[in-house]
Parts: sequence; structure tokens; C-alpha cells
Amino acid sequence: MHVLQLLPSLTVGGVERGVLDLTKGLIARGHQVSVVSSGGALVEPLTRLGAAHHQLPVHEKAPDTMWASIPAVARLIRQTGVDVVHARSRVPAWIGLAATRRAQRPFVTTAHGFYRPHLMSRVMVWGRLVIAPSEALGRYLVERFQLPRERLRIIPRGVDLEEFAFCPPPETHEGPWRIGLFGRLSAIKGHAVALKACEQLLRRRVPATLCIAGTPPEAGARRALEALIRSLKLDHAVEWLGLRQDMPALIASMDVVIVPSIYPESFGRGVIEAQAVGRPVVASRVGALAELIEEGRSGLLVPPNDPQALADAAERLISDAPLRAQCVAEGRRRVEADGALNRMVERTLAVYDECLTQPRVVVWKLSALGDVILSSPSLRAVRKQYPKGRITLVVGRSAYEAVARCPYLDDIIIYDAKGKDRGPWKQWAFVRRLQRAAFDLSIDFQNSRRTHLYAWLSGAWTRIGYRRKWGWCLNRPVRLPRVVLGPIAHQHYLLREAGLTMDGERLELWPSPHDEARAEQLLAAPAIDRASGAPPFWVGVHPGGSGRWRTKRWDLQRWATVCDALARSGAHVVVVGGPEEGELGEALLQLTQQPPLVLIGQTTLLELACVIKRCAVFLAHDSSSLHVAAAVGTPTVALFGPTDPRRHLPPTFAGQVIRKEVFCSPCYATRCRTLTHACMKRITVEEVLAATLALAADAETAPRG
Repeated sequence: MHVLQLLPSLTVGGVERGVLDLTKGLIARGHQVSVVSSGGALVEPLTRLGAAHHQLPVHEKAPDTMWASIPAVARLIRQTGVDVVHARSRVPAWIGLAATRRAQRPFVTTAHGFYRPHLMSRVMVWGRLVIAPSEALGRYLVERFQLPRERLRIIPRGVDLEEFAFCPPPETHEGPWRIGLFGRLSAIKGHAVALKACEQLLRRRVPATLCIAGTPPEAGARRALEALIRSLKLDHAVEWLGLRQDMPALIASMDVVIVPSIYPESFGRGVIEAQAVGRPVVASRVGALAELIEEGRSGLLVPPNDPQALADAAERLISDAPLRAQCVAEGRRRVEADGALNRMVERTLAVYDECLTQPRVVVWKLSALGDVILSSPSLRAVRKQYPKGRITLVVGRSAYEAVARCPYLDDIIIYDAKGKDRGPWKQWAFVRRLQRAAFDLSIDFQNSRRTHLYAWLSGAWTRIGYRRKWGWCLNRPVRLPRVVLGPIAHQHYLLREAGLTMDGERLELWPSPHDEARAEQLLAAPAIDRASGAPPFWVGVHPGGSGRWRTKRWDLQRWATVCDALARSGAHVVVVGGPEEGELGEALLQLTQQPPLVLIGQTTLLELACVIKRCAVFLAHDSSSLHVAAAVGTPTVALFGPTDPRRHLPPTFAGQVIRKEVFCSPCYATRCRTLTHACMKRITVEEVLAATLALAADAETAPRG
């Protein structure tokens, strides 16, 4: 695995040292590491570990500088074969996000602070997975940034136990007690609180020296602290240690370590390093610090910004040798159990592996119930390709039932353009839901401008679809085939071009035992004609279809004639259809002499599938019920007019197609342009009846399983 880490600089600090620790662990396990930063003192130790460093101005907040860095990072990703990009700060995260979109690589972020939830900071929760070093920060990201919990990974920072080896405190003590405070000279780190606490210790006649190590973020930081030291008359009790690289030795030279932060810490590296070396710790009860210390056992916790409480806790440790020993032993044990570097590296590797082997895939199929049924082989193929992935289907409300029980899906997003998703604000809410899902891969079977745009807005870093209208929204476009392909072959062509392996063309539906029982109830066995000795057989009829495509329909009087003829031949006719076709069923009953069983509007889709499965033969136009029959294996007589069966007939279709060749067909017109409707009118009752009886005879001699 080749991992690229992005951070502003490689100067001394908790984030920077964390990058070094992770790099060391990754390289030790045989992985390749590259780092992009603006440079700094830690570049040399990083390259000594075997990592590659690339210097770019990824610390600059100027928009033009950020924009100029994006192609350079994208080029680096492609040329060096980077597998995963990991950003650790806001400006590098914006650059990394744009670069990974171009290079189509997974993008991971680590949040290192309690950022204010403004636009600049929101990029830190836009990673495919988001790492937080503590539960406190993780809760904050979920509550304030609306980060979905399933995309959050809590990975506490680790400490190298070989570098920070245990160094037992001396049994006897001489001279002032050395109290260590390590970190950048920032107001939020609580240096002023520590100085005031030190002044109180001296007034209590507790000999103490406050040892401060760290660099100021700005020139005035140290001057302000020196002014406070003079006002408190602490010149003799404060030792400035400056910037130090030998942290283990520095910690070992202390008697007590304090972390008096007044602003929530995302972790608290100084705590676990002191615990690893074997020094008791006093820390503020704020942010993640409270997670690292068990009060009275592995250290002491005090309210933030409270010099007296800090002084009391320090004096308590100084005066109580058994308590110090208890904190030292328990602190080291906790670090060995939970804070070892190896544990952090393994957890981070698991995040990378999840991004690479468990992609979040979104498949688009918004309209046409029949088309959704025809997508079942493709959904099966996607699941086969990504057995550990999280696969989501975006489907129209009218077709939801067809895939509600699909075993190849982890989630279904219902798109209701005429209902709850109507209007600009609802559309934006729909897009935000897509963005929160953080999809890695988008596969567009709908291939419309709408779905291409949604895929682009979702932020999926690989977007596959046919190069049609708005093809610029795709970054893995596929040219349309130059030959006429069947519906499933059309989908499979797209998948093959995208590198996926097919898994046959078998259609599937997933009815429940309740659906089967309901079908049995609706088709309660009629009386058998004992005189003839012939058992009855069911023939299913669907005389309707899409209300928009009236040109696909055969004349209702002819349907009535077929129903009567089938009844006279001993068949039991069941008429099916959707709730919107109720008037059609009533009209058919009035036209027939031997009324069939009309179940129009009385079944769900899967109950309908179970009804059709129990029929010996099924008759239908080019409609979704034709695909249902193909999915359950019922022989079908299919009546085609203005559409081309080569493009719409399921490959598992069993039966006979009746279609008349006329000069204008296929026209795909919703209104007949010649006003003759010849393509459907030339289909005769006799040929439909003959085809039906022939299939029924075949079904009787070779019953389906």
C-alpha cells in the first residue's frame, strides 16, 4: 500500500510527531509512505525512516496558492501510484480533496481540533472515513458537523514504547520539585494558569521549578508570559527549555508533568508520553484529557483555568509518595494496554484497508419498474465484485418494492421527484444526504442528465456511466455501443467497460412467505371439471401497462375475446394490473361473457409475482409485468408494437413474441403518428389464442419446478 499524508509543515508538534510515528509503523510493515508539506525540522528524520517528502506550499491559505497546488498533488498521486490520501489539517485537506477527485483515490481525514463549524473547517468531515483521536472530539464532530457516526473512526494516538521507555522515578528526592509543561506557547495551553499555580506553591513553601519547553506561535507569546513572570516574582522559579527534540529524556528529568489546557484538547499527547516514561500527570478535566486519566489512579484531574486547583493537585502529588507510585504504575499500564504505537498503526491501516476493499457504491435506477427488475443481474454482479462493500441503490418510489428485499443491497434511497423531493430546498436536502454517505463509486444505469448531475454533486470520486447528456459529470465515461443491445446486455456492457465481472443474466425477485400465502389465497383452487377429467390451469392476463404509453396497448375488446375463448377451452383466467388500472378491469368484465378473476389493484408487486408464477401462461404487452413473468419463469405471450423487443425483451424470456412489421415501427411514440395503430391492430385474436394454448400444452407436458 502506498499512503500519501498531507499536513501544513513538519515542524515540532503533536500532529507532526504523529505523522512520524505512523510513517515509522507503516514502513516497518512493508508499506510505502509519501508526505507533502511545506517543510520543516522533521523532514530529515522523516526521510531517514525511508519516506519520500515532497515540498509544496500546502500551508498557505491564499486561494490562488491552494488552487495551484491541486494539480501538483494530483500528478504526484498518479505518478507514484498512491493508493490512499490522508489529510491532517484544513488547508491540505481542501487541496487533497480536490486532488483525489481528479486522481480517483480514497480520501481520509484526521481531525485534530474542536474546529468551529464554518465552511473552511467542514472539509475535515468530508473524508471517506474520518479519524478522531478521542471520543470527545468524535462526539463533537457528530453533533456540530453532522458527521454520520458510521463514517467516524476513533483512533487514539500512540506512543513508541521503545523510544519512550519506562524510567522509574528516583527513590529519594533532592532540591526543588521540577514540574514540566510541554507544548506550544499558546494561551489555550494554560501557561498563565501554570505560572499562577507555581506562585501559589511557592507561597505555601513548596519548593518547585516550572520547566517550560516549546516554541511560540507568534513573537509576542513569550514576552507576555515573561511579563507575567515578573509580576508574580517568579524569575528564579521558571526555567525556559526552548525547542527540544529529546522528549523522552526531558520528561524523565521531571518529577511531575502538568497539562493545564483551558480549551478542549482533541487528545493530549503529553499525557501518554509522560505516563509511558513513568511520571505522574495533572491535567485539566476538559476535552479528551479526561479520557486519558482515571482520577486518583493514573493521574489527577482539575477544573480548567483554576490555578488554585492545579496547585492543590501538584502539592498532593509532591507530598504523597504512595499516590505518585500508584499514578506512575497505573499510567504505564494503561499506555501499554491502549496507547502503544503498534495499536494506532494497526487501526489506521484498517481504515485504509476499509477504503480500498470495502467501497461505498451507489447505483442509480430512478424510473420504470420493469427496468428496475432488469437491473437485478447487475446488482448481483456489483455485489460479487465488492463482497465487503456497502452498496446503495437510488430508486424511484414506484419501483421500491421490487428491490426492498434485495440481498445484494445494504441501503436503498427512495427518490420521489413528485413528492417529498420536490422543490429546490428538498432537492438540496436530497443532495446533502448523498454527500453524507461519502460514496466512492457511482454506477449510473439510468444515464440521465439528472442522475449524472446527482452523481457529481454526491462527491463520489469515481463516476461511471454512458457518455450522453451532461457526460462532463462523469470521470469514467463509457461510449454508447454502436449495436442494438438487450436491456441487461446494455448494463453489462457498461459494467465490463468499468472493469466489473458479470454474473449471468438471470432475473430475480424476492417474495416473502407471506406473499406466497397471499397468492395461494387469491387463487383458491376452482372446481375441477370432473366430466372431462382435465385439471384446470391458470392463464394470467395483463391488458394494461404504462398510462403514458397507450400506443403499446392492444384493443380491450380483443382481450375480452381471448379471455372468453380461453375460458371455453377450460382455462381459468386471472386479470392483473396496478391500482391505477381499476377502470380497465371493470370495462373488461363488461365485455366478457365468462367473467375472469380480476385482481387488478388487489396485490402488491411481490404478491403479483407469486400469482404470475402459479400461471401456466401469461399474456402481456411490453410492460413491467412482462419482466415479472420472466423473473419467475412463467412462459409468456408478449405483444410488441411501437417498441423493439431486441431492446426490451428480458434475456430469460420464455415464450413467444408477437409483433407485426410495419414501416413506421419501432417508433417509440406515445401517440400514433399515422393514426392507424397498425402495429397493434394487425395482431389477431386467433394468433394470440393459438400461441397461448401451445404454451399451455407445453407447460402441461413439462411442468415447471
